[in-house]
Amino acid sequence: MEDIISYFVKLTVGLIGVMAVIKLLGHKELAQITPLDFVYALILGSIVEESLYETTTPFYHMVIMLAFWGLLIYVIERFSMKNERFRRLTKGQAQLLINDGKVDDKVLNRHNMDIDELRELLRMNGVFSLREVKHAIMETSGKLSIVRYAGEEPAHRSELLEDYQENAMSFLFIDGGKIEYRALQAAGYDEDWLERTVEEETGYKAKDIFLAEWSETEGFFIQAK
Repeated sequence: MEDIISYFVKLTVGLIGVMAVIKLLGHKELAQITPLDFVYALILGSIVEESLYETTTPFYHMVIMLAFWGLLIYVIERFSMKNERFRRLTKGQAQLLINDGKVDDKVLNRHNMDIDELRELLRMNGVFSLREVKHAIMETSGKLSIVRYAGEEPAHRSELLEDYQENAMSFLFIDGGKIEYRALQAAGYDEDWLERTVEEETGYKAKDIFLAEWSETEGFFIQAK
């Protein structure tokens, strides 16, 4: 029984510790994973795993290790922001993989890639032929940023229409049958407005709606329960 309680305590403390480290590092860690970030995550998981299965290790040892690892990551990140040479050493740098329509085989080999893998990355960006690409940059995260030839780019609304409507932010006001009050507040409205407007525009009552998305330009997109 004591072992089970110990597992519960260590799991809880480990989860809180990992969340604290991620919060400390910022949302960049979730949005852009570099090779160094991957190492951060592996070590974090290893610290929690070893503390969980090593029954003789007190849980506060895990807390100390998580705190030290979080501090070490923070110091590395801050120093890399201030020192460009150190940043290139630890995180690498973006490299021009395709320049003026020509694939740089040296950069391709440096990333241990072949043409098939390059074409896969292009397809993931909605590009299905190398002939469409003027420039392609391999980012430090491993993603590919692409500049197409002008003739291959889709036309913009401003090129086709003189009078067009600007896009607007959409808000999820009802999620799973529950009103999202923060979304309402962010949009500058309240629950009374929501119930009244939904019924006027869609004929539904708010309590009968499973999903309600709204934008200033498009109005409501509704899915009933």
